[in-house]
Amino acid sequence: MINERIRDLRKKNNLTQEELADKLNVSRQAITKWESGLGTPDISNIEAIAKLFNITVDELLSGNSIKMNNISKTEFDIFKFSDIDLKIGNANTLDISLIDSEKVIVELESDLELDVYKFAKVKIENENSVEISVLLNKSKDINISKQDCKNHLFVKVLLPKNLVDDIELDANIKKLNIHDFDIEKHIEFDGRVEDVNILNVNGHFELNSNMDMEINYDGSLNQLDINQLNSISNLYIKKDIKVNVYSKGRASKVLFNDYDNDNESSSKVELNGFRSELTVNGI
Repeated sequence: MINERIRDLRKKNNLTQEELADKLNVSRQAITKWESGLGTPDISNIEAIAKLFNITVDELLSGNSIKMNNISKTEFDIFKFSDIDLKIGNANTLDISLIDSEKVIVELESDLELDVYKFAKVKIENENSVEISVLLNKSKDINISKQDCKNHLFVKVLLPKNLVDDIELDANIKKLNIHDFDIEKHIEFDGRVEDVNILNVNGHFELNSNMDMEINYDGSLNQLDINQLNSISNLYIKKDIKVNVYSKGRASKVLFNDYDNDNESSSKVELNGFRSELTVNGI
């Protein structure tokens, strides 16, 4: 998808969203919409993006210039209703969604020359709950660092929606995509993450990360808890989506930038923690 290609090209060229916006003469909010899939650049902007990154429009639209070299896929059957404990370690992106299946599917992708299965492996344990771990291969013959994983390892997890109960995520990643949860679930993330996309997710999501975050949110959750210490984050919501955003953290505050907060909305975003600031941006 073009939103993922724009984001990946920006990241590969070490640009922030604001820096890319300046180079393209567009707003920061436009870049956010393009990368989150809430909007699509017009043809003139597509041409400008291709020119900036020295690729053709066809390469931008097809994604050939940033295509992953290899994929490792692991499948595992679940036979009963289970909690999921997902431990990723270090990766660039974690993409997680629900599917109509009885299988857990974990896909590892990389844009490195080395085959992904040689430096990363999936370990699945199934007892009272299902524990899924993505581990760095520590073989002395493979010279891959944690930083390499954070830059070049992409993890996709598909979970069986009718067999999954609570979901716990633990990771050190640049980007978290959570989408297509059409059944209410309780999800908790603990770790480090910079960019978060939450699209079509039902239930309650607890986001625990003491990093400055960029969060794109469509208002689908009953409750989103953002738990931070001494952090400054941005929440991006379409202006016509009604959400009640408030702070319960000590010495923490919520600011609004071109967004009309709805104190009566049943969709809630709660900022918790200590000395943190969340700016809600209307897009």
